[in-house]
Amino acid sequence: MLEPATAYGTSPVNFEATLADRGQIVIPKSARDELGLRPGMKLDVWLQDNQIVMRKRVKLNFDKWLGTAPADGLSSQELLDEIRGRTA
Repeated sequence: MLEPATAYGTSPVNFEATLADRGQIVIPKSARDELGLRPGMKLDVWLQDNQIVMRKRVKLNFDKWLGTAPADGLSSQELLDEIRGRTA
């Protein structure tokens, strides 16, 4: 019997996978759909407490945010100070 798996902000999901001769496993379609996994995506894999743990690698793309701040002439430090409520 499988023990419940837990993830951040999700309900437990369990599945069984079989190890192939070349060490490959297939993640069931229901789990791939739930996680939004597509062929070619990278997963981070590590060993933890005698378990294999996998996590979908998420690439943070800040390009869409570049240039969206108002051009008010403040330096990065001045802007951070203003946000934090510090005055010079």
